[in-house]
Amino acid sequence: MRPRTMASSLPTVPAWARPRLRPLAVPASPQLDANGRPTGHDRAAADPRALLRRLAALGPRAAGVSAALLLTMVVGLLGFRAVYGDRIYPAVQVADVSLGGLDQGEARAALDARATTLEEGTIAFTYGGQVFTPTLAELGATVDVDAALDGAYALGREDDPRTRLRATGNLLREDQTLPLPIRLDDATLDAWFTSVDAQLGIRPHDAYLQVKGTDVSIVPEEEGVVVDRAAARARVLAALGSLVPIAEELPVTFIVPAVRTGDLAPARSVATAALAKPVKVSFGDQSWDLEPAELAPFIVQGVVPEKTGADAVTVGLDQEKLAAWLSERYAGQVYEDPVDATVAWDGTGGVVALTDSSVGYELKPKAFAAAVAESVLGDHRTVKIPVNEINPQVDSDNLGALGITTEIARGDSNYIGSSPQRATNIDVGATLLNGTLVPPHGEFSFNGAIGAITEDKGYVEAAVLVGERVGRDIGGGICQISTTIFRAALQGGLPITEWTPHTSRLENYERDGWGPGYDASILQWGDDPSTWSDFRFENPSDSWMLIESWADGAYAIVKIYGADLGYEVKFSETGQGAPIPPAADLEIVNPNLEPGTVQHTEAPTPGLEVWFTREVYDRNGEELYTRKFYTHFPAHGNVYYVSPDMEGQSGAQSE
Repeated sequence: MRPRTMASSLPTVPAWARPRLRPLAVPASPQLDANGRPTGHDRAAADPRALLRRLAALGPRAAGVSAALLLTMVVGLLGFRAVYGDRIYPAVQVADVSLGGLDQGEARAALDARATTLEEGTIAFTYGGQVFTPTLAELGATVDVDAALDGAYALGREDDPRTRLRATGNLLREDQTLPLPIRLDDATLDAWFTSVDAQLGIRPHDAYLQVKGTDVSIVPEEEGVVVDRAAARARVLAALGSLVPIAEELPVTFIVPAVRTGDLAPARSVATAALAKPVKVSFGDQSWDLEPAELAPFIVQGVVPEKTGADAVTVGLDQEKLAAWLSERYAGQVYEDPVDATVAWDGTGGVVALTDSSVGYELKPKAFAAAVAESVLGDHRTVKIPVNEINPQVDSDNLGALGITTEIARGDSNYIGSSPQRATNIDVGATLLNGTLVPPHGEFSFNGAIGAITEDKGYVEAAVLVGERVGRDIGGGICQISTTIFRAALQGGLPITEWTPHTSRLENYERDGWGPGYDASILQWGDDPSTWSDFRFENPSDSWMLIESWADGAYAIVKIYGADLGYEVKFSETGQGAPIPPAADLEIVNPNLEPGTVQHTEAPTPGLEVWFTREVYDRNGEELYTRKFYTHFPAHGNVYYVSPDMEGQSGAQSE
């Protein structure tokens, strides 16, 4: 399809493309009587009342003839439209291209051929012995074939019945000619003018300062000639409107420089002085020198329109470009993150700062560039780098703004009997979680609070559930802490947004009155944190929340502090289904085991479905939300890991 450029519209009816009108038939002069009135039939034609009387006298016969004529006309129109259902109606042409009876594909081909001919046509401009013969396409002119085709096909198919009937009648009487739409792209035309300017000789210009290194010189002015674009454009438009080729002198204008060499002496002195020595910039106890050669590319010359001569010339620095350069060079040197205070519950209804907060800093590029420009063009004084202060969210000097005033909830879990490795991981996780703050209406993430579970944080290898199998991995036992904070969030009435129960019942989570299902699983598998199993809850208040956690070798404890929510929490509909019998035993061959190895890793465990419902009410007794927490523990048989040579010898029994 021919590309179309939308730009300014042009006159679209060239002289040769206007409709050809047939001359009207002139009736003979009527016969007049002695008084100058028409006689006989001419009198009836001239007198409407006489004509009506004659029609009435004709009676039913005339009515029948009229009905027959009308029926014939309707049938004819219907047949006409049926014949040309998918074709352009006869007697339709666009400019000098006849399209009557063509389907749309044939019509487009005809219009494309005409458009190509027109766009490849040339006009001629001459100047000083040079001849410029651009094609219409090179000037940005294009024929809008789509618009021409749409207009031709729509003629006689108008939506309004009366308009459609009138258009059809016109087609039956005489040819209907539509204009050929032509568009002109001003950007393409200007680009051609620019190319011609370069061929007319030396481009005219004002005298200007030239900076090479730190040396400032004056480039003299040049007088010259360029295309008079307004006049040349008008002539191109005229040629397109008439499609009559033009061959005439190229309209040009002579340019007289406004700034001459003598006007630049004071400006050259200013620029030379500006680049005479470096400018020092500083931030805190750091400082740097901006060397003249580094600043030279930003020297710019300006002209004040309402002044003349040397008074009209100014020297400055391009502060927009300078700001970008300074930002790229110094933003990293200056930037400092704010540091939040770490806080703890003071036991008396508030919090205390364990470490102080500090403000952060970020560069102000525009202000920095303005200060450097002032120094360069002035006395070269040291510039203190301007910065914005970034306040910490947790300000040690304003802890009351956190709004933490009371204990909201407490959770606990018993891990007596855990292996030393598991106990170590529980202690590490509790330490990392301790002191976590949740912003107002923010979301707590367990993975976000403790970070990645890695050896460098003190985690060790211990038993862990991976899917439905028991294995060993770094951080085994961390779910003791996620389970403990899950219980605290449950009892505090906090909205829980992500929770995953374990895939197996674990004895450690069903002590001290906690039934099955009150646990939360965490799994950091792979390198993408977005795929990790997490535990999350929302802070529904306008105040911050503080989480404190610790492990004492037997119990994990989590407390949540914040503003008094006034929530009442009820647990109802606690229940469980019938136990699901253990599944078949499972033998897993591990090629990494020593020959002769048989490891019994899991004993048979029946499956179980359990659930409980939590209801949360506000201080007025209005229900806020209710949620049913459901857990399905699959049944497991014995699980054995064996070396390849012991396959089939573990004693695993299949159903």
